[in-house]
Amino acid sequence: MTAKDDAELVRRGYEAFIAGDMEWLNEHLHENVQWHVPGHSSLAGDHRGRESVLAFFANSVQKALPEFDIHDVVASDDHVVSIYTVSWRRNSDGETFQDRNTQVFHIDGGQALEVWTLVERSEEFDRFIDG
Repeated sequence: MTAKDDAELVRRGYEAFIAGDMEWLNEHLHENVQWHVPGHSSLAGDHRGRESVLAFFANSVQKALPEFDIHDVVASDDHVVSIYTVSWRRNSDGETFQDRNTQVFHIDGGQALEVWTLVERSEEFDRFIDG
């Protein structure tokens, strides 16, 4: 796959996540994927393996629903970087939280091998997500 293909794969991944397309996500996550989430919330940590990452996704949307405003997705031969604003709406009380994030994807053969999430307001997000 080309860098352009990998960038499109990441864009499609956000769409699949929002649509709840677990089949597409399952197909495009490597069985040994590692997904790194900063902070100290119940969502934070290193999620290892496809099943763990899919469970993390499910746990995320049980707590709050995200909406992504993708600013840019850029790619090289080995990595894809997305820059976006995410708006969360907590399911329990409708409270919202907005943050600017970056994700770095290591893609190989059309599958995510490792993903690092970087957030601007980590402490505030921790309080929001577990609020």
